[in-house]
Amino acid sequence: MSHVIDSDGLRRLVKLELSRLLPGTREEAQRLMRGRVGAYDRDGTIIEAGINSYFSTRATRN
Repeated sequence: MSHVIDSDGLRRLVKLELSRLLPGTREEAQRLMRGRVGAYDRDGTIIEAGINSYFSTRATRN
């Protein structure tokens, strides 16, 4: 059975999970997100974009 993954929904999920988990490093964020949603992001681009966004937003707040 094949299901289409909604990339917008996956982006929102990555953003939500990162804001809840508050990883301190990119490596920690990568490990956490791959464990939680990695099966839905075949090439890792959505997770990587979410991590980049999370850390760029954090840098502007500090």
